[in-house]
Amino acid sequence: MFWKLINPITIAIANSFLHGLISANIIVLYFKGVKTGKDYAIPVSYLENPEGRLSCVTDRPFIWWRNLVNIEKIKLLYKGNLIEAEVDIEVDDNKLIADQLEALCLHSRIDGLFAEVGYKNGKPIRKDVEKTAGKMTLIQLRIDKP
Repeated sequence: MFWKLINPITIAIANSFLHGLISANIIVLYFKGVKTGKDYAIPVSYLENPEGRLSCVTDRPFIWWRNLVNIEKIKLLYKGNLIEAEVDIEVDDNKLIADQLEALCLHSRIDGLFAEVGYKNGKPIRKDVEKTAGKMTLIQLRIDKP
């Protein structure tokens, strides 16, 4: 219920002149459902690396990410611009997922809160990160910066 309320508000802000309020932490992924053909818009937290790769994580039981498994590109709203990105999905390499999750938690404590990762001395507790990583899906996006 929480996401059904907050997602449309987040998408509206991301699509508006106010996008700067959330653009450093949130992107919106646009894609079609594989079985239904339905259009989806999903806001997600992200972390950007210097090479222009964005990393996002989501709980594996949230099945929306499965629509991204066999497609090469999706559209996303990134810092107020609608662009294309190549997609890679990772569900098996828990160390890679944990490393990216830890970086996300360092970037934003909100990600740590949703991932149920505790902090000690301002840093994510690695044991919590590793435990959570086994329940997460990593979405990596390669973009050409606008």
